Amino acid sequence: MLKIPITWWISIFLVLGIAAVYWPVIGYGFTGFDDPDYVWANPHVAAGLSWPGLVWAFTTFAADNWHPLTWLSHMLDVQLYGMHAGGHHATNVLFHAANTVLLFLLLKRLTGATWRSAFVAALFGWHPLHVESVAWVAERKDVLSTFFFLLTLGAYVRYAQRRSTDPTLDSGPWTLNFGPWTLNFEPWTLNFEPWTLNYSVALLFFALGLLSKPMLVTLPFVLLLLDYWPLGRVTNDGRAALPRRRTDTTKWRLTRLLLEKLPFFALSAASCVITTVAQAQGGAIKAMSVCPFDLRVQNAIISYVIYLEKMFWPTSLAVFYPCFPLDPDTMATAAFVLLLISGGVIILFRRRPYLAVGWLWFFGTLIPVIGLVQVGGQSMADRYTYVPLIGIFIAITWGVGDILSGWRYHRVLLAIAGAAVLGICLTLTAGQVRTWQNTETLARHALVVTSSNNGNMQVLLGQALIDQGRDDEASQYFADALSIRANDYLAQEGLAMARADQGKTREAIEAYRVAIELRPFEARSHFMLGNLLSQQGNVAEAIAEYRITLQLEPNHLIALNDLAWLLATAPDARVRDGAEAVRLAEKACQLTGYRGSSFVGTLAAAYAEAGRFDDAVKTAQQAVALGTAEKKAALADKNRKLLELYRAQKAYHEPALH
Repeated sequence: MLKIPITWWISIFLVLGIAAVYWPVIGYGFTGFDDPDYVWANPHVAAGLSWPGLVWAFTTFAADNWHPLTWLSHMLDVQLYGMHAGGHHATNVLFHAANTVLLFLLLKRLTGATWRSAFVAALFGWHPLHVESVAWVAERKDVLSTFFFLLTLGAYVRYAQRRSTDPTLDSGPWTLNFGPWTLNFEPWTLNFEPWTLNYSVALLFFALGLLSKPMLVTLPFVLLLLDYWPLGRVTNDGRAALPRRRTDTTKWRLTRLLLEKLPFFALSAASCVITTVAQAQGGAIKAMSVCPFDLRVQNAIISYVIYLEKMFWPTSLAVFYPCFPLDPDTMATAAFVLLLISGGVIILFRRRPYLAVGWLWFFGTLIPVIGLVQVGGQSMADRYTYVPLIGIFIAITWGVGDILSGWRYHRVLLAIAGAAVLGICLTLTAGQVRTWQNTETLARHALVVTSSNNGNMQVLLGQALIDQGRDDEASQYFADALSIRANDYLAQEGLAMARADQGKTREAIEAYRVAIELRPFEARSHFMLGNLLSQQGNVAEAIAEYRITLQLEPNHLIALNDLAWLLATAPDARVRDGAEAVRLAEKACQLTGYRGSSFVGTLAAAYAEAGRFDDAVKTAQQAVALGTAEKKAALADKNRKLLELYRAQKAYHEPALH
């Protein structure tokens, strides 16, 4: 009978646990929180994989970041599943399952400890803090970048372990080995060894990880931590230690290990520069005048402790945490906790090296997102713990295992305690997954577990309610958000949208004007204001807003069409311009491949205003045919009536509202 290795059984069990708690997300839709920008409202992604999409992915700073591989993964999902959200969710879950198994296999190879490695992987795969990274389609960058992070570590470990047994390494005092090269500083010689495959693969995977999410910039430091434990390359007491030399010292070994990481550090530096430029260009980085450095440090110190607290007691989790009060007592307590833990791992670092490695892994990998460079308005985020908590899981698992190893029934005790912990994790994770059913459940949950002063979630809930036609409720949430932050553009725009849906046109116009004052370069607000002004008969003002919209977004299809229609059919001859109407309408038709009956109908009206009646007749006939094919009877009938007007050599003009 074929005997299946225990490693396979454990991997299957880990994946089954993930499937058990995450299967509901396959039936969930997209949320209104970043998903529109990353997938369904992003025209580049919505087009699927294409050469223009590839170019865009590598040249855009959309979403205030540069992560082309993440964009390409979303495009591939669209290619495979279209806009069926379940497929996009499934991809995230598959990556998370792969990451969990990879972590197990990596730790097992590093330490040889099967069950401890399995427990760490189970904590990683089943912990509630990681739901945000998995259940949120827009957070694909987390699971994708971690996939390459773990592949990088795996390739590096193979490189380090193989190198430890390489008999060709020179042990002379003038030889310096780092990475795949050997530099011989003996007189007149400088020799480079060929690249080794594992090192090259590790560097490639690291580059792919950075192309997925720049948070991985601290990975070279993680490699140094693994060199210390469990590889033992610093002290020469591990399975992958550097070969001893006649002049070997710890300082000399550390120098070689640092030089070995130079290509990794170079990639990290490049990623830091690109990310800073992207976030600064998008306005995501908060200036020191807005958020002083001392407040950032206080927030970082408190956040470290709250992350640890939520790891041990993972309740009240939310997709957005507003800034919490930075009172001196809380900050002093948090600082004391961090110093106490740091002091403990320093004292025990020789006897319990995994404690120092785990703590520094957690502390170091959080640095890019801990808030010292403030990006966005959140004080912290669950998704930021996806990689960092691996370090704490390792420290706790190995620490508890070693402490109880001398007990008589320690294996039974560890098995019972471990099963209880993992059972609690699975239960809490399943509950947290349910909060991601839709935008409304997500926002309402966040407001319950954080506070009613969470303006971002009030805006998100208001937007969800507008989509459901519940404008009165939405208006109240937008108003509440504005009472917290009077200059909140999204709340102001949402209030304007709700007022418009309620039929309160004048109030909506005023609300849009305020929104434009807050963010004058937002095309959407100018367009919506233009629509309302047009409805009220303020044609000249509407035309002005449409022009601004097209200055900000030249290919805005509806703005092109609506402006062309006004320029062709306005009741006031002073604002009509047939030639410009033709130019705009032709552009809209070209962008849509002359397949939209409304766009083709506008072009016919523009031709008529420009005196090109033969073209108007032909185009109107095409509009009638398209409207019939699209089953838009009212539009087809209207174009039939206009067709008779054009045949009579007359242009169509809207009746005056005043």
